[in-house]
Amino acid sequence: MAMQKKSYPPEVRLTRKKEFSSMFSEGIRKKTGPLLVYRKSNTFGHARLGFSVPKGVGNAVVRNTIKRKCREAFRSLKAELPAIDILLTVRPHETMHMEAYKKLIRKGVSV
Repeated sequence: MAMQKKSYPPEVRLTRKKEFSSMFSEGIRKKTGPLLVYRKSNTFGHARLGFSVPKGVGNAVVRNTIKRKCREAFRSLKAELPAIDILLTVRPHETMHMEAYKKLIRKGVSV
């Protein structure tokens, strides 16, 4: 049985302004707790992830902690996700455990 790679290389990240604009205008939006999940199919053959974490969520330490936990949740879910782009917009909340973010992301990308 071949092991799945669970890394977070640059090719699975949404980074360009054009990609973010496209997600906001064309993506399917679903609210799951403190996350607003935008999803849109892509042609890359694998899921990609981007973040929008405004300063209102907290200071840099809080924002980066949330992003780190969401990245880890995505990384562990990557093998079971279809070829879609996912944009997570985070609203103010108390930081949760990685498993909670995993459930929210899974719920957000389900149809």
